Amino acid sequence: MMIVRPVRTSDLPAIERMAVASGIGVTSLPNNRDKLYERIRQSVTAFEHEATAETGTEYYMFVLEADGEVVGTASINASAGFDEPFYSYRSETFVHASRPLKVHNRIHVLNMCHDLTGMVQLAGFYVDPAHAARAGELLSRARLLFVAAERERFGRRVIAEMQGIHDDAGQSPFWNAIGRRFFNMDFLQVEQAFVSHSKTFIAELMPSYPIYVPLLEDEAQNAIGQIHPAFEQPFRLLTREGFEADNYIDIFDGGAVLTAELDRLHTLEHSCDCPVGVTASLPASANLRLVSNRRVSQFKAALARVAVVEGVAYINPDSARLLDVVDGDTLRLTDLHDPAQKSL
Repeated sequence: MMIVRPVRTSDLPAIERMAVASGIGVTSLPNNRDKLYERIRQSVTAFEHEATAETGTEYYMFVLEADGEVVGTASINASAGFDEPFYSYRSETFVHASRPLKVHNRIHVLNMCHDLTGMVQLAGFYVDPAHAARAGELLSRARLLFVAAERERFGRRVIAEMQGIHDDAGQSPFWNAIGRRFFNMDFLQVEQAFVSHSKTFIAELMPSYPIYVPLLEDEAQNAIGQIHPAFEQPFRLLTREGFEADNYIDIFDGGAVLTAELDRLHTLEHSCDCPVGVTASLPASANLRLVSNRRVSQFKAALARVAVVEGVAYINPDSARLLDVVDGDTLRLTDLHDPAQKSL
């Protein structure tokens, strides 16, 4: 059985293993024990706090358990760049025209900005490749069920950075064309600097003037807005939710930054609360759905067979124990994206 729950400090060894396995470029899951422990502690504190007027700066980390083993993790940053600006490149078009020469050129440029500072950020997604695609949907969307149930904790807009193109040796064509020229550091070195130091070094060293894309090498131009093959699954899950690759890219590897209106995401629009009914004999109408309890620090989400009859969500005793609910409690539930997955 698979379950998504809040991270615990005892999960640190498993989170460390996943940070190593996630490879290069996932700065939201750093291969740094102290930083990982700090984020776990931040998450534990966030889940323990009640929503207040000051809510909105917390970091929530979830883990995916399969038969008691932690095999995945995903996070929500309630306010990206709360402590420091969240830098990205904004993709724009400049027009260069000369009436006497009858020249009118539209030039693609990149401007460093912090437009996305303060937005909700989905981050730190990783699932052990040995597990099925269904595990990825459960993990990715479970955190959105939490958002739907705890809406007052989060803002209006949401972003998700996709890892950009780089090779196994850590060479990023986008970074080599721009960042390396100003930092004199390779991609692996700057990733460690990003994890270990204040992010003010970005503003201190990166060019503040527009980057004219046609002046970059072809390989770097082709990497703009592209997604590393390892991120194809989270990209598909998020675009099904309603995320779009807008006008922003990652400042380091040029990967796409997806954006959306939080309330327009599929899971938020098409989920609802229902009282629980526990029965050993589910009606024939039962099918597989994504469900969660309505707790905060004891939040749990899973895939379970559910039959909604006259407004009551009926589940079997095994699912009730997994979700830690009893008759009369409330479930948050939604359908799966892929109808083919509706049977176990």
